[in-house]
Amino acid sequence: MALPHLLKYIYTHGTDEVIRRGKKIHAIGYAEMVEHDELFGSATFRVKDDNYSTFYKVHIQQYKDAKNLSLRCSCPYNLGEICRHEVASLLRLQEMIDKGMLQSEEVQYDQRHTVAKMKSIDIKTLRILCAADVYAQAEAYLRTRKPIIESAADETVKAKVRIDGEDYAVILRRNEERTFDTSSNYVDTDHPLCLPKVIVFLHLLQKHGAHYFDTIRNWDKEKNKLLEAYGYSLTDDLKGKFEFSYKEGKPYLRVLDPSIKRVAAQPAAPKPKEEKVLVEVETAEAPKKENMGNRLALVFNFNKKEYPFFSVDVVEGEWDDSGNPVGNLQKLELTKYVNTDAYEEEDKALVAMVRKLQDAEVNKYVSRNSPFAGFWENIVHHEDDDLPGETKTLIAEYLLPRLKKLFTELENAAVYCLPKGKAFKTAHLEKVELMPEMAVPHFSVQKREKGYEIECFIKPGAVAYGLDDNEIASPLLFLYNHQLYLWQQAEAVSIVERFSAKGLLAISEKAWPDTLRKEVLPWAKEYKVDFDRSLVDEVKDGEPEIKLYLQERGDYLIFQPIFSYKGFDTKAKDGDELILPHGDKVIIIQRNGEAEHRFLDKLRALHSNFVAMDDGAALALKGDEVLKNNWFFLFVDAAREMKVPVFGFESLKNFRFNTSKPSTHIYISSNTDWFDAKVDILFGDQKVSVAEVKKALAAKQQFVQLNDGTLGILPEEWLKKYSLLFRVGEGKTDKLKLSRYHLSVIDDLYESRDEEELTIQLEEKYEKLREFQQIKEVDPPENLQPILRPYQKAGFQWLNYLHEVNWGGILADDMGLGKTVQALSFLQYYRDTYDGLKGLVVCPTTLIYNWEAEIKKFTSSIEYYIHHGNTRSRNLDELNKHNIIITTYGTLRSDIKLFTQIKFDIVVLDESQAIKNPQSKVTKAAALLNAKHRLCMSGTPLQNNTFDIYAQMNFLNPGMLGSMEYFRQEFAIPIDKFGEQEQKEHLRKVLYPFILRRTKEQVAKDLPEKTEMVLFCEMGSEQRKIYDAYRNEFRNKILGTIEEQGIQRSQLTILQGLMKLRQICDSPAILNEQEKFENHSIKLDELSREIEENIGNHKALIFSQFLGMLGLIREKLERDGVKYEYFDGSTSAPDREKAIQSFQNDDEVRVFLISLKAGGVGLNLTAADYVYIVDPWWNPAVEQQAIDRTHRIGQTKNIFAYRMICKDTIEDKIMQLQEKKRLLAKELIADDASFVKALSKEDVEYLFS
Repeated sequence: MALPHLLKYIYTHGTDEVIRRGKKIHAIGYAEMVEHDELFGSATFRVKDDNYSTFYKVHIQQYKDAKNLSLRCSCPYNLGEICRHEVASLLRLQEMIDKGMLQSEEVQYDQRHTVAKMKSIDIKTLRILCAADVYAQAEAYLRTRKPIIESAADETVKAKVRIDGEDYAVILRRNEERTFDTSSNYVDTDHPLCLPKVIVFLHLLQKHGAHYFDTIRNWDKEKNKLLEAYGYSLTDDLKGKFEFSYKEGKPYLRVLDPSIKRVAAQPAAPKPKEEKVLVEVETAEAPKKENMGNRLALVFNFNKKEYPFFSVDVVEGEWDDSGNPVGNLQKLELTKYVNTDAYEEEDKALVAMVRKLQDAEVNKYVSRNSPFAGFWENIVHHEDDDLPGETKTLIAEYLLPRLKKLFTELENAAVYCLPKGKAFKTAHLEKVELMPEMAVPHFSVQKREKGYEIECFIKPGAVAYGLDDNEIASPLLFLYNHQLYLWQQAEAVSIVERFSAKGLLAISEKAWPDTLRKEVLPWAKEYKVDFDRSLVDEVKDGEPEIKLYLQERGDYLIFQPIFSYKGFDTKAKDGDELILPHGDKVIIIQRNGEAEHRFLDKLRALHSNFVAMDDGAALALKGDEVLKNNWFFLFVDAAREMKVPVFGFESLKNFRFNTSKPSTHIYISSNTDWFDAKVDILFGDQKVSVAEVKKALAAKQQFVQLNDGTLGILPEEWLKKYSLLFRVGEGKTDKLKLSRYHLSVIDDLYESRDEEELTIQLEEKYEKLREFQQIKEVDPPENLQPILRPYQKAGFQWLNYLHEVNWGGILADDMGLGKTVQALSFLQYYRDTYDGLKGLVVCPTTLIYNWEAEIKKFTSSIEYYIHHGNTRSRNLDELNKHNIIITTYGTLRSDIKLFTQIKFDIVVLDESQAIKNPQSKVTKAAALLNAKHRLCMSGTPLQNNTFDIYAQMNFLNPGMLGSMEYFRQEFAIPIDKFGEQEQKEHLRKVLYPFILRRTKEQVAKDLPEKTEMVLFCEMGSEQRKIYDAYRNEFRNKILGTIEEQGIQRSQLTILQGLMKLRQICDSPAILNEQEKFENHSIKLDELSREIEENIGNHKALIFSQFLGMLGLIREKLERDGVKYEYFDGSTSAPDREKAIQSFQNDDEVRVFLISLKAGGVGLNLTAADYVYIVDPWWNPAVEQQAIDRTHRIGQTKNIFAYRMICKDTIEDKIMQLQEKKRLLAKELIADDASFVKALSKEDVEYLFS
């Protein structure tokens, strides 16, 4: 039971300290696997250091191959053969392998050696490591019988278990890893622990407890350490003085004699001095510093009487120019401390390499890797005893790679050998040359009178040497004529050892056929074997029969070509000759390498992502690549065309494909409000249900599970054509049901239909809908015809089309394109056409008066009622008198019971993103409304993510997008989290009939260069309360002053009052008062909403006369994470220019805040196409200059300018006063003073009313 090769690598290359710290890192859990490739046997670990909070990466390559295992760590301590992080990674990797965490194929366990990963006897772990019925049998066995414990010592238990009249041996031993090595001759290949092992484990647990193995551990070393503190040892008489107790299996010392005290700690032992041995004299002084010319040499000593019959030593001395030693050489005692400071780097490396070859290191390796390691060092070996074959293999396994390193890396050092029987003297040393070529066995087979004879020899060059030419007895080395060769590998050594000293092996006639098949022919695959002509039946060129085998390895599908000659299979990497048995003789076939390579090239050309493996003898392809672009079918067709049979389909688990392409027929018919689709999909004779296809699409798989266990591949063009049909349709067997809202899906199928696959039979009204080449033109109301722009007329006709087909839709034009007037044109058309209208408009509070203004301006014949505020009517008769009820989202939520009693013809949701949360109360309230037709309006129906559209569409067309969870899993998550284009395209196809969106750029030719609008805002209660208080105060004060002094002498008081009220319209917080007010600003809220929801990626200028208001806007933009630029009158010229360039050129800077006076002249800000005047006033010329900052030469976009007016305030009344006194608006009033002079007493009373 040798250790696994990963652990063997640790103990072979690691020092005790490195191993100890590596085990510590592993025990803490600091080694974490981050990458793993089963096909290539590579793994990457992220390892945290045990001393510092630093992480290092450890790369392990070819961990499945003991010969080619390689490690690389990113730490700076990786100077030796292995570092502590690599040790921890290998320990974790071995643990994961033992637990089956990396195993994709079935594991076959050999009960002669399995490992139970548990620190003590643990029931839970035992249940995991054996079958459930095995555990039950073990418990039943122990109720009536017991195993026979033959011995229990040194953490090893040997036992016998009689089952069904047969005795089974069991050995359990806790190893250095503190886990259990187990062995039994019972057969169970499915689990790590077989029945006899479980019986013994459970017996020990029941009788002695979980920590039994601690109690049978040899604790003498630990006990002596405890006694040393008091000056005693186990060899002393301890009776009446001490006693040992055990806790959790560990020894604890109890002092019985109170007169015994601890002794003082002994000083640390001094560092041992370096010792050397003269060849002729026993010892010599350490090298002096002046002896810098000394060099080291290597000596192969062939006087060793035990296997491998040589040792390697290092000697020191001086050499002349010819390389001959001057004087006596000194032999270094490598088992003791050697000071290497005086040596050159090459000599230091030599000492390190040779130290690894000393008996102590070899014995340590053998001890760790022998069955139940730990005994080897305690065994007394006699010179005449021959070592077991397994021990010889371990010694060769350890020495060969280190000797190979010595042979290849030693350049300048002199090399000597000491012949057998010669004393270690300088005169006896013979110079030899280390040969870089490895000794490889060659074989020659001859027919003799009484059987057969095989000769083994080596042939490093043109000349062959027999084994009897070897001048030394070691099986690892070959010495001839002062040239020393090293055998290539341990397997070669094992083969050569079977031959006699003369290199001959005699085989009887009877044993020859068996030896030929089992030994000689396997040798021929690795080494050169020459057969006597009488043994060769035929030599000819062969033509291969090509077969292709499929295998699974992790995520890869392996394509293994097999070339068969005369019924014997071979792979591409095998030798050029194929030697086949033919009775007592052989047939030698010269393989057709050209034909083999030609096939490999053809196979490789089938996919650009093939990965070569097994030295190019096989190709591997990732599983997802197999399914892409119908490649699997191309491969099957190509194999048939090349007449190459493909085997292994039935043994595949994850890649067990059906080779038939799907045959599809879908029959679609329409009913009153839905479509039926009858679906037939066949893979050969295997039928697929709708549920299986939907399941595959949900799992993002390109295949479906068929009834015969194979996988049917859905080609990409099939998925592209039909996947949306299956996603939106409902059904399980062979039928799908689609909503009437999914006509676009049917239409898309109709456009690209294959009549053999798809039959569509629609009712007349659906046929008529599908055949609409364009929406029919309907004239808008006469009063609106000269007003509506071309794109607005198209929008009106689209709204009418939705009404005709009874669909709800979203009018999603860019901000400023007149969504309100398009909706009003349709509302008036409906009223005129159907002799009445009962409509509901729901909008944000700030837009109530914009709707009112638009109705008055464009459709004054429509009767409207604003249902908002504390004075609103809750009388149904009163509400039913009006064509349109205008309300807010908050009022809708509060009065939903009232609204549900009204049957509306049309419900319009303005800024419909307000219902984007399906769980909100306002969304649920909107869904309860009773309406024949529904319309949403929003410039940004999707603000943050795809899920925003769901609630709006569910309000418009209930059930169209399925359940909330279905939409989230099918569309929202794939699109938003993973950016999947296929789902995005599918959603676009479903939605496009229901959303009309035009951007400013698309309709630019229909727009005026500049559009100016008013944005009405209604104050909140707190802001209104402060405004009313100041207005009343100033009204009384001003009217009193006018009575006393006349209007001309009252201008200062009037100006002061007007200024205060304007500031409150912005925010009471900017008033310059001793008592500061909180920030209550409807304009700030509305600006934030406009920037977030409406302007999108456009850029905006925001002007205000008050620096305090600009400051509040800055704070709000910073909280919302909106990038902006700013300047006012105090901004320096360089900073001003820097801000302008940033706004003009940086796409992320969307807002520019400017004081009205500072931004009036000399600016060119053509990057903006939206302008907001936060506090408009009586001089339109100043505002016009601000708007013209963006509307000037170089501007290629249409400009939208908004004046923000608080309803029923000084701002609203000034605007109405301007309408009355149009002459004032023609730049006759240049400043505040001239404006006030133009006011009459009646004007002042009106303004402060």
